[in-house]
Amino acid sequence: MKSISDLTSDQISHIKLISFDSDGVLVKKGTDINQSTDGSFSQKTNFLSPAVLDKLKILKKRFHIVINSGRSSLYLSQIYQDILWNNVTLISEIGAFLTGSGFHVQTEVLDSNELETIKKIRANLGKLIGDPRVKGFEPKQFLTTLHCHSEVPEVPQIVQESDPENRFYCWWNLEAYDINPQKFTKINALKKLISLMKLSPTEVMVVGNGINDRDSVTSEILNISTDSDNLNTDDYGIEGEHLGGEALLDHLLKIIS
Repeated sequence: MKSISDLTSDQISHIKLISFDSDGVLVKKGTDINQSTDGSFSQKTNFLSPAVLDKLKILKKRFHIVINSGRSSLYLSQIYQDILWNNVTLISEIGAFLTGSGFHVQTEVLDSNELETIKKIRANLGKLIGDPRVKGFEPKQFLTTLHCHSEVPEVPQIVQESDPENRFYCWWNLEAYDINPQKFTKINALKKLISLMKLSPTEVMVVGNGINDRDSVTSEILNISTDSDNLNTDDYGIEGEHLGGEALLDHLLKIIS
């Protein structure tokens, strides 16, 4: 990967849309979830810093900004509320929903088998609540996210047993397991959005850092990785930054000024 410092204004002159992952890119990673067998639940997450917020406000005057995340649309709407909705779109639950100015749409239709499989997966994984290795579920509509202190081998086994047709993926993202119908991915949702906007993939930049960003690494899109250990690309990378997205914001604002 080339250093982000090598990215010039000429190389982004054709870019019209920039898609950012959220956690670990624009917002500090970390979700503290506590769920018990008696039904009690608490969740604590990090929020967007004022400095990053101000930089996004400036950047969205030049580019359409997409926040493309595994988080729920409600959560993203809350932490990014100060830059919504003009020239900003949210993609939530790893591609399940598109939310923008005046619209909130599901990107794919789920059949009855997929809906029943979601219920079955959640019921079977729910038996792990109370296990000291398991923190609990993050509330979402279709994406099942089970936060754990570390990898729990039983989780992918339970998903496989609950999904004999192999229509779901089960990804460990270093904080939680994300389990979703395979038709829901970040890149599929992003392609739908750029089609609606009548853009070419060559006019798009994608900034990511993890397993759910890997399918976005294509030759047509300009890719920026903020974590080379978990996301490799032939384009550009940012090393040594806790929030690589902010370092990219600084560089972009510098070269377009």
